[in-house]
Amino acid sequence: MQVTEIRQVAEELVQLLGHTDWAIGGSFLLQCYGIEPQARDLDLVCTLEHFERFKALLSQYAQAVPVTPHPSYCSLGFARFEKNGLMIELMAGIQVLTNNSLQQFQFLPERISWQQGLPLMALTDWQVLYQLFDRPQRVAQLQQYLHSTH
Repeated sequence: MQVTEIRQVAEELVQLLGHTDWAIGGSFLLQCYGIEPQARDLDLVCTLEHFERFKALLSQYAQAVPVTPHPSYCSLGFARFEKNGLMIELMAGIQVLTNNSLQQFQFLPERISWQQGLPLMALTDWQVLYQLFDRPQRVAQLQQYLHSTH
């Protein structure tokens, strides 16, 4: 999947989902900042109250993909879709079970930053999420980037 194709899908999602209560995260977010050369998928985070509506809209736009429950990812809303070979994941009410404790992440729409017509999550929020998801390489990658820009 080429950069332009992922960007095109992201731009189409802005038209589909509207301008509020969701944002782009994950590897495409890092790509938008030049941290990651190539995104593999499109991660979307939304408010729990809009999850079902966004899920319904996405199921009209892309093919729903069955999701196998994960032993430690316990988000209240999670759906996966595929569009022309691109995997799109929609998450809400993100919760991760770590050391027998449920850690929650609260998505705050007011922290969204609009850049080049796309709603992007705060990099610091994804640093927190990557810590929750036990992705130490991503955490280090973001720490290095954030440290170099301040």
